[in-house]
Amino acid sequence: MMKFDIHFCLISGQAAPNLLPILDMEFKPQKAVFVVSKAMKKQAEHLAKVFIANKVQVEPINLEDEFDFAKTSEQLLSLVEQYEDKNVALNVTGGTKLISIAAADAFNMIEKPIFYINTDNNEIIFLSKDENKEWIANKPLDTNITLSTYLAAYGKSIKAAQDKINPSLLEPMQPVIKYYDKYKDVLPSLNFAAAEAEKNKLKYEFDKKFSMTAEFEDFLNELDFRRLIDYNGRLVHFKNEEIRAFLNGGWLEDYVFQQVKGIKKGETKKVDDVLENVELTNDQYQQNKSDYIAQNRGNKNEFDVIFLARNKLHIIECKTQKFGKGSGQKAEDILYKLETLKDYGGLMTKKCLVSYFEVPEAVSNRAKSLEIHIIQGKDIARLKQLIQEWIAK
Repeated sequence: MMKFDIHFCLISGQAAPNLLPILDMEFKPQKAVFVVSKAMKKQAEHLAKVFIANKVQVEPINLEDEFDFAKTSEQLLSLVEQYEDKNVALNVTGGTKLISIAAADAFNMIEKPIFYINTDNNEIIFLSKDENKEWIANKPLDTNITLSTYLAAYGKSIKAAQDKINPSLLEPMQPVIKYYDKYKDVLPSLNFAAAEAEKNKLKYEFDKKFSMTAEFEDFLNELDFRRLIDYNGRLVHFKNEEIRAFLNGGWLEDYVFQQVKGIKKGETKKVDDVLENVELTNDQYQQNKSDYIAQNRGNKNEFDVIFLARNKLHIIECKTQKFGKGSGQKAEDILYKLETLKDYGGLMTKKCLVSYFEVPEAVSNRAKSLEIHIIQGKDIARLKQLIQEWIAK
């Protein structure tokens, strides 16, 4: 199999094309030469830390003027000539068009191999011939990429997250998912009681004016039977804060996490890694200091569910609130949050809103313009299938 001691890497806003080859133990180089433009210095620093952590040496080369093609060509040719007697290859996937053309020209001049990374299919595509003048065969990448490694390449760190759930807690919510038309009017009352109980020692009592439907009554009795709450006909007492938060919408996050985790690696569109309730910090965040100090404000964000598939970060925001008249602004806030958070995983990051209730048409239209996928209403009963379809897009 074709393997090279040194990879030349063209640094860009996308870390995956340069990161993936070093995560394949059969293709991993001993050293990487980073070709870095002025605009990509910070990205190069983040990526270098990950390379070094994976025991790959890094030599950064700063371009003098990436917009001057003649100067860039001369600089790169002079550089690669120093490696003419080395086992070296060019990863041409990154960089601007000018940089990639100049780099490819330089490698062709010294007759060294060039390859391109197809991140969607985890494949190395060779653009060169071997010493027998035969095209070098493409190679599938055998990588095991984790969220922590992927995010570190973008200068982000996982401060907190959970990677498992309690399936027994989710069990009583299955009817709410499967029989949407029957339970969609139950959920707002449950959300309200759980939200109010947060301020009153985990208790909420429905007043006599509240019209208790048979479906809601049966649901509360089921929760009581399962010992998640104490219910006496009007007073709801949540057993603990974890259960209160779970019944106040946390169940949807657990359900989404469970469904994503169920997309096995052997399936067509596999999920490489998934986390729930994630706190991510950027490189400006001071890990040993409080969230509330001035330097840390705005440098940490929370994510309901994130996962890696096809070498892209996928972000899911989960909502069980009902979007109606007067709540349009809240729905817009959710969309803008998703749009902002995409910067945590590069330009190809994908975003999705999973809403138990259907969103207003105006919100749906706005989501389309922001390239935010929406899974809503009774469609959540087939969430796994819809997420697989979203991954494939």
